[in-house]
Amino acid sequence: MTMADAGHASGRRIRQPAAQVDRSVGHDLGHETPDVSVALLAERERAGLTQDDVAAALGVSRQMVSYWENDTRKPRPEQITVMAQIFGCTLSTLLTAHAEVDLTTKAAAAMLYRRAGGNLSPEARRGISYFIRFLDLFGSLGGKLNREVTGMTASPFLPGRGFSEYASDARRKAIEVRSFLGLGLGPIADLDGVCAMLGVTVYRAGLGGDLARTISGAFYKHPQVGFATLVNLNMTPGRQRFTLAHELAHALLHSGDDSIVVSSQHRVSEPRERFADAFAGEFLMPEEGIRRTLEDLGAGPKVTDVLTVISLQRLFNVSYITALVRLHQAKIISARTLESLRHARPVLTAKRLGFPISQEEISPGRDHGAATRFPCRFRALAREAYRREAVGLAVLREALDLDDDDLDELVGDPGLDDTADDPAEAQEWAEFQALGLLA
Repeated sequence: MTMADAGHASGRRIRQPAAQVDRSVGHDLGHETPDVSVALLAERERAGLTQDDVAAALGVSRQMVSYWENDTRKPRPEQITVMAQIFGCTLSTLLTAHAEVDLTTKAAAAMLYRRAGGNLSPEARRGISYFIRFLDLFGSLGGKLNREVTGMTASPFLPGRGFSEYASDARRKAIEVRSFLGLGLGPIADLDGVCAMLGVTVYRAGLGGDLARTISGAFYKHPQVGFATLVNLNMTPGRQRFTLAHELAHALLHSGDDSIVVSSQHRVSEPRERFADAFAGEFLMPEEGIRRTLEDLGAGPKVTDVLTVISLQRLFNVSYITALVRLHQAKIISARTLESLRHARPVLTAKRLGFPISQEEISPGRDHGAATRFPCRFRALAREAYRREAVGLAVLREALDLDDDDLDELVGDPGLDDTADDPAEAQEWAEFQALGLLA
């Protein structure tokens, strides 16, 4: 049965499958129907159906479907058979114990789907599902190799009651975290490294570029791995960096009362989302650091020219647009100036000013390879597990959605290049030798 047959709207009736219901299933199940509540929820969410859809297909009330999924009541054997057909899964998926781990994975993904709201695209659902699969595999490999992979599970930065929604408190908390990390008021060179230092796992996945049907990121407290964040790879590098800081805010400041937070266009007006945006801006570009820099440059306190914005952007290691947004947040540039400066050509101007230009700025890529998607700690663990035959290529390929090139990048032996040394590296080696530091 196709999804078109099933339908998505709660008020639209789903056609019953043409195939006859196998009423002999009761003999296989015995007189009692097994506990299928978790499986029903996971498979229904995976199929993209609502409780109203299932109720319409079976001729029961939505409340009855809710009872089944909460294990308050049991569906009849023939009802389970029909649900397997409309979910597009096998009967054994709903009934057998061997699917327990996979069902747990699907159930976790289903919770993130639900939190996202709106009509998630297939690409978004796929990326969220692989986020959970990655975390499950990470925890599993840690257990097989007897390695500790659990990161932060309780934040030391949780705000007091009533202090987790206002922008002023978000900025204060950002400074608190920066102080804890010894970052002062300066730039953050490696945001992934900061997350690793805090024990927050970062995973990136292509979730689609249509932000009306996808999410920008998410926070999830995984049972084995601990705090983990998801970032949409289909966004620009500047937006990805801001999103990571945004999700870090959810991990550090909202995890006390919620183990799942999903950031999407549908939630931008919510207090917690505005709080996380304020945190991200202050964390990446502290207002005090901006104002001190403007004072040193003799260019403030208001900014109206592109050269000053570029100087701040380069100093704080953010994108030009992120710098504009942050300066607007801090009321250093007006709405009119923001609109004017966003049309500037910042890369060309920066080049003329003598700033080094990266290849990413010239032609922003969409590298979804293993080095981009997975944190360094996981890549090292996966390589060791493969070498010790604790995990096979087929498992890695399936669980992580990798092609042959990705697999080679993840677990292949990098080896040593026997070509001639780079002249600059050879010179630097000789210079350290001359200092006697290599003896």
